[in-house]
Amino acid sequence: MTGDIKFMTVMAMEVISAEKHPNADALRLYTIKAAEKEVEIIANLDCIYELGDIVAIALVGSTLKDSTKIKPTKLRGVYSYGMALGKVEAKIGQDLADIYCQPETPSTTKQLPFIKWTSIELLHNVKRELDARNQAFQLTYRAKVKLHGTNAGVQITPTGEVAAQKKTQIITYEADNADFAAWVEQNTKYFSQLKGNSNITIFGEWCGSGIQRGVAISQIERKVFAVFAIQYGGVGEEIAELEIRPEVIRAILAPNEDIFVLPYYGQPVNLNFGDAKQLQAAADTINQMVEAVEKIDPWVKDNFGIEGVGEGLVMYPQVEDIVARDRYTQLIFKAKGEKHQVVKTKKAVQIEPEIAQNIAEFVDLFVTEARLQQALTEACSGELDMKQMGQFLQWISVDIHKESEAELAVADLTWKQVNKFVNSAARKWYTNKVTNVF
Repeated sequence: MTGDIKFMTVMAMEVISAEKHPNADALRLYTIKAAEKEVEIIANLDCIYELGDIVAIALVGSTLKDSTKIKPTKLRGVYSYGMALGKVEAKIGQDLADIYCQPETPSTTKQLPFIKWTSIELLHNVKRELDARNQAFQLTYRAKVKLHGTNAGVQITPTGEVAAQKKTQIITYEADNADFAAWVEQNTKYFSQLKGNSNITIFGEWCGSGIQRGVAISQIERKVFAVFAIQYGGVGEEIAELEIRPEVIRAILAPNEDIFVLPYYGQPVNLNFGDAKQLQAAADTINQMVEAVEKIDPWVKDNFGIEGVGEGLVMYPQVEDIVARDRYTQLIFKAKGEKHQVVKTKKAVQIEPEIAQNIAEFVDLFVTEARLQQALTEACSGELDMKQMGQFLQWISVDIHKESEAELAVADLTWKQVNKFVNSAARKWYTNKVTNVF
């Protein structure tokens, strides 16, 4: 180790036992040792190690130069606590991290304030809020394709500090979310050059290989950051302003092979919140757009040549300039296809909420597979572990509570009445998932 750089751990270790994996012919189980440290790892047959071989072992907690983060992994019923990187000519116990790992550079990003992206409502909730304020706006909306990944952000301070964020907090590559923080760390110089007079937060979807399943974007062979907004300010007394226009965002961001700017999709749609008939016609138009995106994600097809399922759309009021965040974000709404709805509505876009006839119907309406999978990603970083059930259930409870005000009202129910049933359904789902994995 040199200077102020601290490296993650990769160690030269000796093979002290080697045997066939008990449940898989294509895997081998090794016991590796150096001094007092002894671990079991699993490797495939691409490289077979024998007793006495000295092997570079990436231990749990390491982050390799290709951003692979080493975690305990259960393979066909047996845990592996590291990764074999090949035979080496080195002394047993020698630290090889400077060869194989990303450097861990000192950072103050943990002290930076978290800047949250807004919670996107459904159309009927937007309408309900406007009705309550007696605000019958007529607005033109533009759509952006909603990618099925994980919400992410990059914060840049006026002094050039850079922090990675997931939906709920700042993250580091030591406690990462789908390797996003590790990628941001690798691109620190790129992002720091964007610094300005106030905090800048770039919001987007971190998506691609290994992040979600069953959609077109998950079939690409890498991860990408698809940007949909840039925020200026929003720290302390600073007013938060948003840049939504794709052409302006493109001009702000220098070319980067992993960064894409989501364009507008389809034609503008006019919504008159004071005219129920016109609003329903606009909703019908958007539903047709969602159906087309769900069949084939046009953005993924255009950029990667892959045809597959899309998640849906996010609808933004069309603007000609940068906008104040608080008022603007209250008018954004999402429209997900049937397979990705977190609320089981009859249509992706409705101007009135679904009416649940009883508590069981309410639970069925809100405790959906899409929401449960989202909770697993956001609350547990995609990892199934009974120790994380508490935070999983808390995420579900908070998320449904904030989204279900209209549905509770029309069903004449209270959150106190439904909360324990929501938690029971979510608990059952999580327990079954853990049981099936282990």
